[in-house]
Amino acid sequence: MSTSHAGVGGWIVRIRRVDEVAEQVWYDRRDGASGWYRHPEAMSVEPGQIVFVPHDIESDAPEVLSEDYWPNDGAEVGTVRRLSDDGTIAVLEIDARLRAFPQRAVDPFAEGQTIAMDADGAPGQVVSGTPVDRLGLHHKSEGLDPASLMVEPDSIDVDISDFGGSRVLVERAAELARVALDPEQRLEKIGVNPVKGILFSGPSGTGKTHLARALSRSVKARFYLVDGPEIINKWVGESEQRLRDLFEHAQQHAPAILFFDELDSIVSSRGPDAPEYATRFVGQFLTALDGFEATGQVLVVAATNLPGQLDSALLRPGRLSFKLEFSGTPTPDDRLAILRASARKVRGHENADWASLVAASEGWSAAELAMIWTEAGVFAVLDDRDSLCREDIDAGLVRAARNREVSRRQAEMR
Repeated sequence: MSTSHAGVGGWIVRIRRVDEVAEQVWYDRRDGASGWYRHPEAMSVEPGQIVFVPHDIESDAPEVLSEDYWPNDGAEVGTVRRLSDDGTIAVLEIDARLRAFPQRAVDPFAEGQTIAMDADGAPGQVVSGTPVDRLGLHHKSEGLDPASLMVEPDSIDVDISDFGGSRVLVERAAELARVALDPEQRLEKIGVNPVKGILFSGPSGTGKTHLARALSRSVKARFYLVDGPEIINKWVGESEQRLRDLFEHAQQHAPAILFFDELDSIVSSRGPDAPEYATRFVGQFLTALDGFEATGQVLVVAATNLPGQLDSALLRPGRLSFKLEFSGTPTPDDRLAILRASARKVRGHENADWASLVAASEGWSAAELAMIWTEAGVFAVLDDRDSLCREDIDAGLVRAARNREVSRRQAEMR
């Protein structure tokens, strides 16, 4: 659960690893979850330190605390994951790590048990005959498959025509999705390698998630939105089973698109400095990616802002083989297409001076361009109207430009 410090909401965590290049800090919480944050002061903390991480990290900086904020007031627990074939060794998972212990003569271990660890780190009392659900989700046996919670509604109201910008990129993505999810699987009949995965790369706000949703609707596929940071927070220690469940669920409900957002937070490059759980997660993700059959009408689409941080093994043939790069600086023609697409359902958009909007928005991303309509809508609602007029749109442009400048300054300060 979250806490507060000096009147600010956030988490008290123990630092696990500091990535100075990415200005990214990995941490563990006392409830067993793990996560990460980015901050320009990342290099001021060290592994093992206790740190207060505020919820609004853009406004409030993390603060190093004393060890008193991390009292050792409770024993760890472990889950019995496996017994050796000869019955002499038990493998326990403790804080997302696997450790082997001799099987006990008295009160022997059984697979799935939850065990309290004593002060010396040895297995003690059996707490429960079933494992603890660290994700805080219902088990399949309770009628809810966690994978189903990631499925977005079938009525996704986003169409390919809603995506302005590079038509070449859109057409290429649509072609790959159509071929990958072809019910007749003609690529297999031809005898060539299937289309298994696509990587979307580019700055934030360029429409990667938007296009993935639009693709699912255009090919009538079920859409799974898998949030990278959420996986790291909730799946560490149970990732292998969760990933297997996710891919199995998609294959059972094909055609389907599995969209992994912020992939760099899930499968960053492995190396000697990488934490054990991160290295293990990369391996498990690659295994899941290799293990599913492309002929099962499942397409993996992943998005990242930092393609250079991805493990190179992900980009090999048969995995995320196809790369589409989203530009952070749309051309004037692209900006016009984005503005028109994002305004397709906006009442009163025909009152816009399109040339003026395009001229005033040089360098804007797709998300920043779409914000013009939201800001214009605010003015219309405050004036008790349900349609935009020219003045609303002009004022929305000014307000969106101001917000964009504030965001740019904050980014420079980080």
